[in-house]
Amino acid sequence: MTGPESGRFDDLPPSAKYVYRVLDEEGPLSRKELQEETQLCESTLDDAAETLEKCDFILRARDTDDLRQVVMKTVTMRTYNPSRK
Repeated sequence: MTGPESGRFDDLPPSAKYVYRVLDEEGPLSRKELQEETQLCESTLDDAAETLEKCDFILRARDTDDLRQVVMKTVTMRTYNPSRK
């Protein structure tokens, strides 16, 4: 299997890699905060986040301080961690 479904970071589209790096550097962020930080359009950001979540590179969870908010954060990479080059 190749492509994002393989779960390999190298196979992800550039927008997903960028979103991952921002989340890895900035910590848990809401969708709004992530969009402000990345300056990606909504559809690109949503596609990147969905791809990362399907491949288990990020986790979406409710904010413990405000359950109406969903925050995204990185999880330990199985295959490759770009921040540890």
